[in-house]
Amino acid sequence: MFPLGHYGVALTLYALVGYALLSRRYDSDALYGGGVVVAFALLPDVDGDVAFLVHRGVTHTLWFALGVGAVCVLVVASSLRGRPRREAIRGACWAFFLGAFAVVAHLLADVLNPWGVMPLYPLSPKLYALDLVYATNDAANYALLALGVGAATLAWVAGRAGRSGPTLRERLYRWVSDPDVERVPE
Repeated sequence: MFPLGHYGVALTLYALVGYALLSRRYDSDALYGGGVVVAFALLPDVDGDVAFLVHRGVTHTLWFALGVGAVCVLVVASSLRGRPRREAIRGACWAFFLGAFAVVAHLLADVLNPWGVMPLYPLSPKLYALDLVYATNDAANYALLALGVGAATLAWVAGRAGRSGPTLRERLYRWVSDPDVERVPE
């Protein structure tokens, strides 16, 4: 798929995770997690910019997903230092999940077209391809993006349904009008 299609698939798949987080009131985790997944959605295509890598080779495997997850843990490790053990472990697992999830979402998007992926290469050269649409199909890429935006919006609305408290307009008014109010949104 092209970038818009990859973003759409990543958003569609992450909408389930986002909904689960939002329904448990982990709003910032849901939003930041979605941002990370979308930001990393094109990472496996870095092979197009590196001369010695074959496109849809090693960067389009589950091993790469595990590696990206591990690198994400290393990136956040310094910010987890000094925190309680349970919180640090949760943070490391979350970072690993987001990195690996983004790569897996990319692989699933590439399975939609005839070129497919070999997710277990070099252990298995089996190609997985659904041959539903060509990666160059603009209509399919825009449709996947629209599906992703729609799924993310639905997850946001459904995950926050039934909450009581001040509306966004009321919170913004208080935030702007009262200088003594704590500047962290509710």
